[in-house]
Amino acid sequence: PNLSVVGNPARTMVSFTDAKNGTTALEMKSYVQQELAKRGILWGGFHNLSYSHTEADIDFALDAYREVVLNLREALFSGNLRSLLRVKTLEPVFRRTSNFNMKPRSGL
Repeated sequence: PNLSVVGNPARTMVSFTDAKNGTTALEMKSYVQQELAKRGILWGGFHNLSYSHTEADIDFALDAYREVVLNLREALFSGNLRSLLRVKTLEPVFRRTSNFNMKPRSGL
């Protein structure tokens, strides 16, 4: 329930939500990134598919995802995800600021 895939088929994004056991979305994303890298997949939250990817490439990625997501689920249920992290937890890149990108009032 803490993971969803959004976007169009050529560029999908994996989205996480905080778990009820206190595990944050960024901890989950950090774990998935760590584990996919161990399996040879460079991942930053999304994939861009192209015609250069073979069916074998896609199968390789799907197999890695299947394994990592099942391990993530098990770690969430057991409450030990933090102990499995070997990397620093990711931090937000964009921060909300007040009045950012607001249209100026007319007449100024």
